[in-house]
Amino acid sequence: MLTRESIVRPPIVCPVRPGSFTAEFDDTTQILTVGGELDESASAALRDAIDARSEAYTRTLVIDLTAVDYLPSAAVGVLARAHKQATTAGHELDLVAAEGTIAQRVLLVCGLPHRTS
Repeated sequence: MLTRESIVRPPIVCPVRPGSFTAEFDDTTQILTVGGELDESASAALRDAIDARSEAYTRTLVIDLTAVDYLPSAAVGVLARAHKQATTAGHELDLVAAEGTIAQRVLLVCGLPHRTS
């Protein structure tokens, strides 16, 4: 006879996939090119990269988000804060995301100023 106790259920497995995050800076163009998944830990790394590359918001910085695959609220918060700090300091923080990309759609929905090229 089949009972609840005799049924063996396989364990639920949630695979953990490590996120990939890249940030490369070109000194000549002042462009920080970001790619991959901006999860919580990557968002902290992005914040640090923006702080360092803008020299604590003392110079204009372009951030290209076209290659970003995942842009959650933590990362949006980092970008919004950085944009506000740059503006307050009298410099630009120019966000770029190609038309139709995940980053462009998120920036549009969140109302963050950006350009598509």
